[in-house]
Amino acid sequence: MNDKLIEKVCEKCPATQWGKKSICSVHNLHVGKIETCPEWDKYIVSQQGLKDHDGQIAFVDLEPAMEWLQRTEEELRDYHFMLREIDRLQGYLEDAGEGTVGAYGIDASQPKGKGKNGDKTHAEVVRRERKWKRLSKLQETVKRIDQAVEGITDEKEKTVLDAIMDGEKNNFIARQIGVSRQRYYEIKRSVIIKMVWLMYGNDEVA
Repeated sequence: MNDKLIEKVCEKCPATQWGKKSICSVHNLHVGKIETCPEWDKYIVSQQGLKDHDGQIAFVDLEPAMEWLQRTEEELRDYHFMLREIDRLQGYLEDAGEGTVGAYGIDASQPKGKGKNGDKTHAEVVRRERKWKRLSKLQETVKRIDQAVEGITDEKEKTVLDAIMDGEKNNFIARQIGVSRQRYYEIKRSVIIKMVWLMYGNDEVA
């Protein structure tokens, strides 16, 4: 796989200084020692990844596809953090007491009384409203991920996905599933492309 990518991508990449040293100025490595590269990902996507899904052409331009890949990978990496943040925000809002629940939404925009106490109350309501919106967004993202994960059926892809969501490092994941780092990156690319479609295929991506 790497040999093909080196031949198809690195040869045409200005960062490689091809024909002189075959050294990538971005990675500061000989092209034969590079294990993963955004330019490789772009080539893979342009050839097979997000351009064709269920017989439909989803992207004409490459950049939107790469943005969705990056967004999805970041959300998967942040999954564990999002769970902790949801718990923290829920605890904060619960500590505010039942009397503050009605302050969210339309009620939060109503005029407040003048004076120091009114200003403090308004500021607190605004702060809690902001936290409430953030909590809702995080819950929506976590729900979207949880539903999409059910669509991954390949065992190695499921293992890689679980490890990514747990925040494990790439080298550790490769060792855990007993594959080379090159093979791991191939599995990772495949599962993230699938997750893009499972998470966003019916929305903006389609």
